[in-house]
Amino acid sequence: MAEATGLDRVFIDTSELFPFTLMDVLLSLSEDLLFTWVWTDDLLAEWERVIVDEGHRSPASARSVSDAVRSFFGQYRIPAEVYRDKTTADLSPDPYDRAHAAACVYGDVQVLLTRNAKHFKSPRLPQAGVKVMSADQFLCRLYQRHPDAVTESIRRNAATKTNPAVSVDQVVARLANAGAPQFAAIIQNRRKDPMTGEIDATE
Repeated sequence: MAEATGLDRVFIDTSELFPFTLMDVLLSLSEDLLFTWVWTDDLLAEWERVIVDEGHRSPASARSVSDAVRSFFGQYRIPAEVYRDKTTADLSPDPYDRAHAAACVYGDVQVLLTRNAKHFKSPRLPQAGVKVMSADQFLCRLYQRHPDAVTESIRRNAATKTNPAVSVDQVVARLANAGAPQFAAIIQNRRKDPMTGEIDATE
């Protein structure tokens, strides 16, 4: 997967990587070259631990997802040597988020997605050009920039689900429940707008 130039480099905190529907859609949008998802081994280790501890996946299933990320998005990994020895207490009150903040500051990241904004209030993030926002806010902004491409990506994401089949309406409903209600409403309203044309929910 080649990196397109000029795209935001986006770091997604563990808090925005589940429910899995949200992670799945975000990664689909990145695969479609609408932004560049960057990650660290620390992030995937934390995601595996949290997703297993909360009973969402088995250890083997969580590991298979991480392995797929390493395989498909390997070129976007931020190496530990870039940031780990620069992880300081002033970056975040939370030790795990401290490492994520350091990766963003020193890993040329433009956007950090999180539901725990209170852990990422260090002035060093904006000083380094890192904008902190929720996944819902980011998805809405991405739609404003690329409405057709985002809509098509959602359609393709639904079309890949075959066992069982999943409609676009179901993907949108799951996104609303997964923490992206504003974005889900935008996609749903577009589907109802005769000027833009309705996406066939069965496609």
